[in-house]
Amino acid sequence: MTDPAPLALAGTGTGKGLDALLARPLSEADLDRATASLAAPLEERAHARTSLLAVRAGAEILAVRATETARVVPVSRVHRVPHRSNAVFRGIANHEGELLLCMSVEAALGLAPRPDAGDSPAQPAALVVVEHGRERWAFGVDAVIGVTDVAEGDMRAPPMTVSAARSGCVRALARIAEGEACVLDVAALAGIFRGATG
Repeated sequence: MTDPAPLALAGTGTGKGLDALLARPLSEADLDRATASLAAPLEERAHARTSLLAVRAGAEILAVRATETARVVPVSRVHRVPHRSNAVFRGIANHEGELLLCMSVEAALGLAPRPDAGDSPAQPAALVVVEHGRERWAFGVDAVIGVTDVAEGDMRAPPMTVSAARSGCVRALARIAEGEACVLDVAALAGIFRGATG
């Protein structure tokens, strides 16, 4: 993403967001979802399927549930926000009249850059816009792999090392044709994004 023209906003800070995320209580929706999942018969859970949007970011394959993805849009000019833009919060972009808060998913998750990225990372190939409640967040990706259907029973819980290394934002690992994808917890990711703008 480019980093030129500044917009007016004030404040700074990224550390508070992660602390707030780790301290957040489970919502009623989280509890209802977990209860419904555990209450479902094992056979039903094994055959349930979910659609994932898979992308490449840095050296990793990431995936977001299609139901949490608003859309994928072309990259447009990102305007830096004075005293607010940082490694995670890149700035604001305008897409067809809608202002998008543009984030770096690599910085948020602590991802290693692609081995061929060099000192200056390439312009993202696209922006993925995810939704959490009434919030919308956009982040750049190196490539959009596409939407793939996976069985819920084939997804596995991430090892603690993977979850911790990815700021607690990996909800599951899914095997897709291109390799193993980290399925992101959009609520946890939104918490980090929110903290980076606050």
